[in-house]
Amino acid sequence: MLHIFSRRGPRTARINGRAVEVAPNETILQAALGDGIDFPFICRVGGCATCKCRLTGGEVDELTETGYVLTEEEIADGYILACQSRPRTDVEIELPAEPVVSAEKVAGRIVGREFLTHDIVRLDVQLDRPLDYRAGQFASLTLDDLPEASRSYSFSTAPDDGGRVGFTIRRVPGGAFSGHVFDEDVVGAGVSARGPAGEFHLREGEGRALFVAGGSGLAPILAILEEMDRTGDRRPVTLMFGARQERDLYALEEIEGYAARRPGFRFVPVLSDDDYNPDWKGRHGFVTDFIAEEAEGVEAAYLCGPPGMVDSAEGALKALGMPGEAIHADRFIIREGRQSNFWGAVGLPVIDRPRAKPGDYLKFGVLHMAGLLAIATVLLGGFYAVIGVAIIMVAYAFGDLIAGEDVSTPDYGQPWILTLQLWTALPLVMLLCFCFMWQLSTGDPLGFGALVHATTGYDIVAARAEANPVVRYVTGIVGVGLMIGGLATITAHELTHRTWDPVSMFVGRWLLAFSFDVGFSIEHVYGHHRYVATDIDPATAPRGRNVYAHIVHSIVHTNLGAARIEADRLRRKGLPVWSLRNAYLRGLLMSLSLLVAAFLIAGWLGVLMFTLTALFARSLLEIVNYMEHYGMIRVPEQPVQPRHSWNTNAVFSSWAMFNLGRHSHHHAQGEVPFQDLMSLPDAPKMRYGYLATMGITLIPPAWNRMMVERLKHWDANYASPEERVLAREANRRSGLRGLMDYDPSALPPAGSSGAVPAE
Repeated sequence: MLHIFSRRGPRTARINGRAVEVAPNETILQAALGDGIDFPFICRVGGCATCKCRLTGGEVDELTETGYVLTEEEIADGYILACQSRPRTDVEIELPAEPVVSAEKVAGRIVGREFLTHDIVRLDVQLDRPLDYRAGQFASLTLDDLPEASRSYSFSTAPDDGGRVGFTIRRVPGGAFSGHVFDEDVVGAGVSARGPAGEFHLREGEGRALFVAGGSGLAPILAILEEMDRTGDRRPVTLMFGARQERDLYALEEIEGYAARRPGFRFVPVLSDDDYNPDWKGRHGFVTDFIAEEAEGVEAAYLCGPPGMVDSAEGALKALGMPGEAIHADRFIIREGRQSNFWGAVGLPVIDRPRAKPGDYLKFGVLHMAGLLAIATVLLGGFYAVIGVAIIMVAYAFGDLIAGEDVSTPDYGQPWILTLQLWTALPLVMLLCFCFMWQLSTGDPLGFGALVHATTGYDIVAARAEANPVVRYVTGIVGVGLMIGGLATITAHELTHRTWDPVSMFVGRWLLAFSFDVGFSIEHVYGHHRYVATDIDPATAPRGRNVYAHIVHSIVHTNLGAARIEADRLRRKGLPVWSLRNAYLRGLLMSLSLLVAAFLIAGWLGVLMFTLTALFARSLLEIVNYMEHYGMIRVPEQPVQPRHSWNTNAVFSSWAMFNLGRHSHHHAQGEVPFQDLMSLPDAPKMRYGYLATMGITLIPPAWNRMMVERLKHWDANYASPEERVLAREANRRSGLRGLMDYDPSALPPAGSSGAVPAE
């Protein structure tokens, strides 16, 4: 039976021994967060593996292809993604964030605290007995004063027979554990450690080792270097350390000591946010920018720090030809206190949801009505086609201004009706494109003109002969392109998030083929949702970039990203990249098949017009990406929050775009279907609806004038302290008057909720 009609009862998931009830159609992650379990996550759509855990008992239904982020070895060992797993039976889950290697906790006392930087501290702990660990591994720490706030930290010292260990801790805004050790006098306080855990440690070898660290990710590497000194391992070493400013560098004396006594030791510090420091003579930029210069002769690489940095470094090394088995990584994930309610939501409001009425289902048919209007006007041709395009554009632009906002989120008891609405977009788009190609043909392909004449009495063959061909070309590209960008791409966006539903994925990918963008189904879920609002995401426009440059940049790099993500998946599974198993290559063939159909109907003119129409539709997608995340800033290792997307609750942008305007909630919870997205009126807000905003983006001076003040408002009222530091550098690079000399890091702290009403 189709997935959308399926029903199942609640199941029990025991997560590290704690029982959690998982409701029907709820994922393990949603249930865990709803029960208050501190379960790590970032993207929630199966793109980052932060919620990776081990299934030790029972069975689950997996909603997505885990091979995109898990290795074959991990899959064989029972690892799953909690955000993409629904229990089929009662299940037992082992959460790696709390790995238990030793059978019991080892008690101890904090005997020293040293502030290494303004936001990094080292704790020295004397344990009652030694822990048997390898340098590079980590342990779970629990303070006696905070028994409910266990956190995992890497050892920053090599194993010691006397039981003395060190841990390096970075302050997390609002973090209970890190805030306590920073603000309270913890020397002498009781602490317990459970461990060790992790597979990050030095492998045997004699060739040069490359260590790449970011922030507190230097800690396990320092432990490895200490262990190498003790064991007499004299292999050459290059240590690259990325920090924001010179004040963020630490352990320099210790590193200088290694350089003095180890032949072949090279230290390369890189600062990403200190361009105006006249005393700094070292390198500027991201540490990963310089990997190619330092990787020559490297036998093995060890990467430790934020996931974004690690992923970028891993990609750079693989591009240089380093095999995956020679790259070892430890991704540091910030774990914050969380509250949950709606779909396992994080800090989102609890809302009342009245039962959906028939009108609540019908309102999402606006886009289909626009599609039917487009089909009719394309067939009528000439002046009617011009009128059709004008009606659609005016309705979208001014409908938002006149109709106001829709902030309701009804409870849809029959979601299958909405799913069927989504699926019917494919035959509508196919018919629309066929009608356009028929208008370009010189005959009557499939006898379609005769059929319409016999059925309606209107002679479309004669009307085609009398119409101005230039009008036909222009209105076809614009009108059909708008419908592909709307009826096809927007619908496909929703469907390709349903990675567990083969019918939805099939329909969604074919809809994307009409804009030459089937790779979207790969890169959007496994790339964009993972890296949104960071420099790594090609779909997030940095401050100061105009929309035309963004269209080109995003099209090129999202395609490259989709091809890379799919190739990595196949390599993990030991499958050939250049084969029909490659979903990206199959997507290219799908679009090629549409070009063949265009040729068969309308010859080379049909191929040219279809190509221009598809590229126009694809450009519309990139304009939408541009305005949805323009100038947003996020620390890569922190979870995506509603504040990382621009939102609108305008009526037409909601009804005619399947709630696409509720983008803040969508990115905070990518697994939530469109009808259940909340309006979040306190999220960062677009000034206008989608089509009006798209029009403004096409005039860069007008766009800049509007967005400078809105970005300042975002920096002041939504950004975390760490995001403000990144925003300051983004402002400097923007080239925009009003931002270049604006320093949001000097502003007073935003409200604790991070969300205030938009202007």
